[in-house]
This record gives sequence, structure tokens and C-alpha cells, in this order.
Amino acid sequence: MNGYALRKTNRRAPWLEATAWVLLVLACPGLWAQELSIPAGGTFDPFLLALKPAVQMSPLPTWMDGPVSIKPELARVEVPIAPGWKESSVDSLAVTVIFEDSGEGGPALEWQHHGEVSSVCSGLGVVGSAVGLNSRTVLLPDMLTRDGGVLVISCAKHFDSLLSLAVRPARRDETAVLGDRRSAALIDGAFQAFDEREVSASRTVPLTGDVRAGTIVEAELSAAVESLEQPIEFEVPVEGHVEGAMLHLEALGLDPEAVLEVSINSQQSRHVAFAPFALDDPSLVTDWNGRLVLAGWRKGSLFLPAGQFKQGENQIVITLKRAGGETGRAVSLRNTSLHLRFTPSAFEARPDPHRRANPPEGNPNRDAPAVDFQSLDPILPPVDEIR
Repeated sequence: MNGYALRKTNRRAPWLEATAWVLLVLACPGLWAQELSIPAGGTFDPFLLALKPAVQMSPLPTWMDGPVSIKPELARVEVPIAPGWKESSVDSLAVTVIFEDSGEGGPALEWQHHGEVSSVCSGLGVVGSAVGLNSRTVLLPDMLTRDGGVLVISCAKHFDSLLSLAVRPARRDETAVLGDRRSAALIDGAFQAFDEREVSASRTVPLTGDVRAGTIVEAELSAAVESLEQPIEFEVPVEGHVEGAMLHLEALGLDPEAVLEVSINSQQSRHVAFAPFALDDPSLVTDWNGRLVLAGWRKGSLFLPAGQFKQGENQIVITLKRAGGETGRAVSLRNTSLHLRFTPSAFEARPDPHRRANPPEGNPNRDAPAVDFQSLDPILPPVDEIR
């Protein structure tokens, strides 16, 4: 057989023992309020907790200060963090929450320490429209967490919409960023950079408005959340010679095997490319039929060649092509924009208003002082000094 050959063995890999989920079968709803504790792991080990379809939990890392508490009657989950979690190699904690976003704000985050309660985020979801399977990652403020405490994830209106969560230690690293419009605040295992606005506790703000920088025009097509149940068409007026364009968007609910097709002026369709993701990303969950689904908003882009544009109105159509066997989960778009690069206009010299219209006859440079090349400092030292 060509390719890799699998060898059967009765030995279990050590890494499988260290990262294996522990399935907790809760036959009685009253057991949910019990504290769940399993011995555990290393400095950067994450804490993973799934509530659906069954409660599963990873071993407790060393930076946790005891068992996690699940309290359905209070619609909350409590994760205790040890006072000494901030070690030399660990600087921050990031929490990822996966939930069904019904448009009512989503789960809230709080921090408790010695009886004091501080709000981290009033709601991780969107307000106004249901978007489905969502995921948010938030960097917890170091000022709150440095002395330890309890992280509280609550979902007062719909506790059953909370699917899973993960708390992961992070280390600080020096990162140089080109440009001043964005600031990288978190980099995941697949080297995807999250903007500071994405991992802050504030609600996400749609990117609205058009921006022009030199020969680049960033045109907003639609910042609001839009359903992709039917193809979406955008009208793009163009004046000038386009050298190329990039289509940017964010999609939620897209099956990893599905594709988004984009056509311009009914020309040949192309597929939007999405950023890769790590297979241990907590936002990668298993659907009820066993398919992998990536929760939350994913950033995608597509290069559009100049030959597909024309002067005047251009039609850009985005169509969802579902994969075979998927569950038909709702797919939404937001922050759809088009970055256009235009050919710069030819340089035209402007006349000097202070220059006389009719220069005197004779040498036009007679008023300019003559250059004495002997008085200039030499660029290279004398030959004797080189020797």
C-alpha cells in the first residue's frame, strides 16, 4: 500500500492520556451543581469544559484553584483561578465561549475576588438579530486577574444556549505591526492575529464608511449582518482604471467544506479563501451529526483581477454553495468591504506663481552662484589614510 502504513499497538500514547476529555454522565439534573475536579497538568495546559451534548471536562491545570462549579439554577459557570497563576512564562488569560447567539446579547463575564464583583463583559453576542453558533475570545484584564479569583460565565436568559468554554494561559511577545489602523493583541496556534477590538470586553462595532488612502479605496459594501440563504448582490460604481481589488468579509455558520462563490458582472466565479484554523481550537466543535463546525466569525478574502471590472456600475454576487451532508445551519455575513487599487494619475508640474513670466536674455542661470568643487569635502579619505 502506498503512503503511510498504520501499525496496531496496545500501548496508549502519553499525549492522549494528558489531553483526553473526561466524560461525566449526569443522570440527575441536580448533580449539575456539584463541583467537578480532576487532577491535572502543566503551565500552558488549557481548561476545557463542554456542556452539550454531554458534560465533558479536561483535567484541571495547575493554575486553577480548585474544581469548576456548574450551577444551572443560577444560570452560571464558575471557574476558580489560583492567586499564583501569573508565572514567569504566563502573562495573561484568555477565555473563549461558544454559544447559540439568539440576538439577545449573549453570555456575560464577571470576575469575583474577596466578595467584590467586577464586570468584564456585559454580553459576548450581537443584539438585534439571531446569528446562530457564535464564539468570542476575550483577553481578561491583568489588573483583575493577577491576584486570583473566580471567573463567572453567566447566561441569565437562556442558560441552555451556553455550549462550551475554554480558559487558556497566554504569554506576551513583542510584535511589530505595519500601519496604524490595527493593533494585534492576540495570536492563536495557527498564527492568526486578532485585533485589539476583537478580544476586548466591548461589543464588536461594525466597520462602516469608505476610506481613501492614496490610490487605495476601502469601500464598505455592507457592515450589517446579512443572511446568505439567498445570493447577495452589491452594486459597485467605478470611475478610473482599476489595477486590482480585494474582497474582504466575515462569515458565521459556514461549514468547513462549504464555499462562497463570488462573480463580477456575471463572469466566472471564484471562491473566497478563509484563514486556516488549528484543530485544537476550542471554537472547533462537533455538530449533532458528528460534523466539525467552526463557531464564530471567520475572516475571508478574495483577489479580484482588474479585467473583471468595467467603468460605471459593477455587480458583485456572493453565493453560498453548501457541502453534501451538512446540517443546513444558517450562514451570515458582516463587514463586507472592497479594497480597490487605482492607477495613479499622471504627474503634472504646477507653474510657480513667483517665477517671472519673461526671463532676461542671455544665460538663464547667471544669477546662480558657481560651484567650487575644490572647496567641497571629499567623500572618501585620502589614499594615505586608507593605507
